[in-house]
Amino acid sequence: MTMAAGDKQQLIKPISQRQFELYALSLERGPNFEPSHIFSAYQVGRGSACGCILLDPERGAFTTLAMRRRVDHLWVRIDEAGPFSTPEAALDHLSISMRGGEPPEPLPPGARRRPPLMQSGARGVSPEFELLAGTVSHVPALMAVGECYLALPKPDANFVTDLQTNNFASRLFELYLLACFREQGLIVRQDHVSPDFWIEKDGAECWIEAVTANSETPRAGGIGDWVHAPQDRRERLTGAPAERFAKTLRGKLQRNYHEMEHVEGRPFAIAIADFHESGSMVWSREALPTYLYGLRADVEGEGAHRRAIGTSIANLTGKHGIPAGLFRDPDFAHLSAVIFSNAGTLAKFNRMGFLAGWRPPGLEMIRRGILFDRTPGALEPIDFELTVGSDEYQSLWPWGEAWCQELEVFHNPQAAHPIPFDLIPGATHWFERDGDVECSTIWANSVLASITHLRMSGEPATPPEETKHA
Repeated sequence: MTMAAGDKQQLIKPISQRQFELYALSLERGPNFEPSHIFSAYQVGRGSACGCILLDPERGAFTTLAMRRRVDHLWVRIDEAGPFSTPEAALDHLSISMRGGEPPEPLPPGARRRPPLMQSGARGVSPEFELLAGTVSHVPALMAVGECYLALPKPDANFVTDLQTNNFASRLFELYLLACFREQGLIVRQDHVSPDFWIEKDGAECWIEAVTANSETPRAGGIGDWVHAPQDRRERLTGAPAERFAKTLRGKLQRNYHEMEHVEGRPFAIAIADFHESGSMVWSREALPTYLYGLRADVEGEGAHRRAIGTSIANLTGKHGIPAGLFRDPDFAHLSAVIFSNAGTLAKFNRMGFLAGWRPPGLEMIRRGILFDRTPGALEPIDFELTVGSDEYQSLWPWGEAWCQELEVFHNPQAAHPIPFDLIPGATHWFERDGDVECSTIWANSVLASITHLRMSGEPATPPEETKHA
C-alpha cells in the first residue's frame, strides 16, 4: 500500500535541533528561549510547518512553539502553548497546532510578497550565484542562504537582484550578519533605508552599516585563481590591504550616517568584510586593526625571549600614504566600533547548512586553518585540519560551530557612544587599555583563518582554487 501525497504532506517527522535553529532565525530573538532549551524539534512533510518542544529544566515543564510558512515561504509564529507535564502531551498539542496539510499562511494586509530567491531576472546570474544555486556540493549553502534571506526583517527591493549578480558578496555578508545577530538573541530591525541594521538587547543598541572591501578591478574578488598573501609582512600589515580597508571605511564615513535623525546620539558601527581579491579574506585580517589603532604588531627578542610589541605608525605604506590610526582621530568619535569577519562566505553557509542536516550523499567537507593560541606569550597560531561534522570538529566549541565565532568587534577608544560588550556577546572584542590592544572572547578556540575543501565521493579531486573558500 502506498502513501497518498496528501498524507505525506501531513506526516510529522523529527528534525535536528540545528535545522530548527536555522528556521528559528526568523523569530524576533532567533533560536533563544531562555530559561528553556530545545528538547526536540519536528517538521510537517517537506517543511510547510515546523515546531519544537521546549524544556524549562528548573520547573521541569514542557512548552511548545509552532511556525508555518507564509505564501511567500516566510516563517510565521502561529502558536505557543504549555506548560505540559510530559513531552508526549506536548507533542500531541504540537502535532495539531502545526496544522499539516492546510494551505500556507496568508500575507498580512499591506505586506509585500518576498521575491523568490531562485527566480533570476533579465541581468542573469553571476558565477558565484551559479555555484550556489547550481551545484550539488553547495546545496547546504543554498538552504542556509535561503533561510537567512527569509529571516531578514525588511530587505530592500534590489536585494535578490544584487545577490544574483555583481553584489553577491555584499549581500551574502548582510545575511551572515543577520544570522550572527539573531543567533545571539538580538532584536534586528530594518525600518530605515540606512544604516542597514538596528540591533538591540537588554536596552543596549547600535546602528550598523555593512560594507565590503572590493577590488578596483570589476569582478576581481569573485571566483577565480586563488590570490596568496604578500610575502613581505609589512606589506600585508600596512600596504595595499590596509589601504583597501581605509578607503572603504572612509568612503562610508563620508556619508555622515551619525547625522541622520534616527542615528544621532546613538552608537554607530561599520561592519566590513574583505573581498578585494579571490581568497584575500583568508590573510588580510591583520591589516584592519593595524589601520584602526595605528599600531603594527611586531616581534622582538629571540628564542624564549620573543614577545609581541605594538609599534606606532603614522601612515600606511601603500601608494596613497593614508594616515594610520582611524581611531586616533577625534573627528571620528561618532564611530563606536568597526565590526569585522572573514566568514561571510559561501564556505560558512555551506558548513552551517551541512551541520543543520542538508548533506548531499557523498559530500565531504574538510576545514583547514589556524586557531588563536591563548597560551600566555604564544606568538604563533595553532594549525588544525578536521572533517566538518566529526565529533572532534564539533568539540572545538561548547555548542559546535556557531555563526558568530569569527565575528570581531574593534572598539574605538575615543567613541562618544561606546558599544557594551554584552550587546554582541559571541564576538571577539578588541579594545585599547594602557596603550595596548587587548581582546576578550567567550571562545576557547577562535579561528583566525581557514579554507574549506569540498569533495564528492566517486569524483576526482577538484583543483584547489575551485574548492577553497574562507
